[in-house]
Amino acid sequence: MARITLIDAQAAGISGDMLLAALIDAGAEVSSIQQVLHLIPRHFSRCKSINLTTSEVKSHGFRARRAKLTIAEDADETKAEELLRATQETAIAANLSGRAKLFANNAVQLLIEVESKLHGVELSSAHLHEAGSADTLADILGTAAACESLGVFEGEIYASPVAVGGGRMTFSHGTVSVPAPAVLEIARRHRIPIIGGPVNQELATPTGISMLASLADSFVQAPPPLIPDKVGYGAGEKELANLPNMLRLIIGQTSGQHRFDRDSVQVMETNLDDVSGEIVGNSIQRILDAGAKDVWVTSGQFKKNRPGYTLHAICSTEDLEKIAQVIVRETGTLGVRYQRWDRFVLAREILLVKLRVEDRTFDVRVKIARDGSGQIVQMKPEFEDVDSIAQATSRTSREIATLAIEAAKNLMIDRHSS
Repeated sequence: MARITLIDAQAAGISGDMLLAALIDAGAEVSSIQQVLHLIPRHFSRCKSINLTTSEVKSHGFRARRAKLTIAEDADETKAEELLRATQETAIAANLSGRAKLFANNAVQLLIEVESKLHGVELSSAHLHEAGSADTLADILGTAAACESLGVFEGEIYASPVAVGGGRMTFSHGTVSVPAPAVLEIARRHRIPIIGGPVNQELATPTGISMLASLADSFVQAPPPLIPDKVGYGAGEKELANLPNMLRLIIGQTSGQHRFDRDSVQVMETNLDDVSGEIVGNSIQRILDAGAKDVWVTSGQFKKNRPGYTLHAICSTEDLEKIAQVIVRETGTLGVRYQRWDRFVLAREILLVKLRVEDRTFDVRVKIARDGSGQIVQMKPEFEDVDSIAQATSRTSREIATLAIEAAKNLMIDRHSS
């Protein structure tokens, strides 16, 4: 069974200290976290000391753990390169694992890049305000140590959509709308789903969401199938009206009944009520040629009782804008809807087999699908190859497909025996 971690931030958002507290509440060793925190002053000159204490608190009747960092530091601005160097040096000195080091580095790098973009300055000359404090380093490096203590990095990490709050907030650059610009930019870059409210306060901090972006393998609307093993609740500092200010973290195992890989795709669609069938059919091929995983059309009845089509396409997040451009260009539609879907999928491979038919040798691609245990679930030859051979011989496509599957089975037996 594989380890699964779910970070649930859809109720009260996320901050660095809430995530650290939730990990500690789930069983992370405070002593191992403190050892890492004590190394920060050696590599971050403005910081003199850091001490971590935890306590149980109640929020609207629910118990949770609060993590409090007592930090002595000079009130100076920090250059971006100083913060990044301190992160890397501390992680090395603490002998953190490669995955923990990568997480810490990515979280700090993300904060720096976002600050640089928002203020229109070069990365090398960026000066950090709130994000440049020792508190940021303590949250990120402490979380890296906590995740390592719990074995979080050894499995898959999921996260819920993030509640960001509402209203306005005031910080060193003035008063802005919630979410803070840095939070919004990080969510945009990493396609993190955000939820407004449920209170008019800031619920997601730049440090918290940068850590989430650097940890989560994917974002899900509902928990993945798992058997819960450990649950932690991390309390925030604010008292919220009618809302427990807690981040929930669940660590568990897969049930062993789900033998699938998981991935996420973008599902796009647009309504077409003024386009001919010829254009729609041609567009399908153009969209597939552009890299879409699948394209299909359904019939519909639209405004003014016009019959038409809904064009659907599935693609990766990286290809989202490219596929949207092709859809708009080919169909003339004025807009394309999209949303992220999580999928169970079988692992796939293409096996190239040699097929002897009527004294001629042909190449056939056979798609092999396996479940999580490695068992073959399906074998299917590519129809284009099958049809081509059928046309070149006196055999039917069905006969060629049967021969191709038998050839693939024999090839796999030969490979296994050798």
